[in-house]
Amino acid sequence: TLSTMDLAVEGIFRKNGNIRRLREVTDAVDKDYSRVDLKKDTPVQIAALLKKFLRELPDPLIPFRMRRLFLAIAAVQPQRERMEAFRYAVILMPQTNRDMLNVLMTFLNWAATFSYVDEQTGSKMDVLNLATVITPNILYADVKEPTRGDDTFSYEACGVVQQLMEAGEYLWMLPDAVIAFLRDNSTEFVDGTSELNTKELLKRCDRQIQVGFAGVGPPQMMTNASGAATAAAGASATTAAES
Repeated sequence: TLSTMDLAVEGIFRKNGNIRRLREVTDAVDKDYSRVDLKKDTPVQIAALLKKFLRELPDPLIPFRMRRLFLAIAAVQPQRERMEAFRYAVILMPQTNRDMLNVLMTFLNWAATFSYVDEQTGSKMDVLNLATVITPNILYADVKEPTRGDDTFSYEACGVVQQLMEAGEYLWMLPDAVIAFLRDNSTEFVDGTSELNTKELLKRCDRQIQVGFAGVGPPQMMTNASGAATAAAGASATTAAES
């Protein structure tokens, strides 16, 4: 609905909208979403409703357990390796979260193009401003987690979301190292002859690192990507165990 509206409205996603109307629409959607016509509301109101939906998810769009991972990756240099690390982090996300984050980041990056239309028209919400207002709704600390005083609303968190918005299609593509690993082990995966326990999976990743991935990036990048794959496998298994 929002994609068909005027996104050049000043302050979209920054303004809160009508609080009473937000409650009414939320209650109506909870009762029977098929009878709710969001086109009757303004772009600012729908944007506020989207933020409310994201903010009230039981676990944030970027899950609590992955928050520190994303913040740590933001400090990785150079940029190419940082974006590669983000790709592996995205793979570890639950599929529903990953798909929703993909849609949201792609949409917001597009919405940012309406920040300036001409001297009289524009939302004034560029990528940085949109990241600033959306971050507290999708990347924040669990109240049970000990954090620094302003950790939830840190520049680092906003920087993460801004980079995810600007990454484009590259972020959502399966890394070459993962494709190579799956290709080289495809027979056992398809036939179901491998138990795929954590120990065996990590052993295979280590062996793949030693052998190398033929045709996958320059040597240094190949090593870093392979190491990330190994870490990803371990983190994925740990996450699954916790669930």
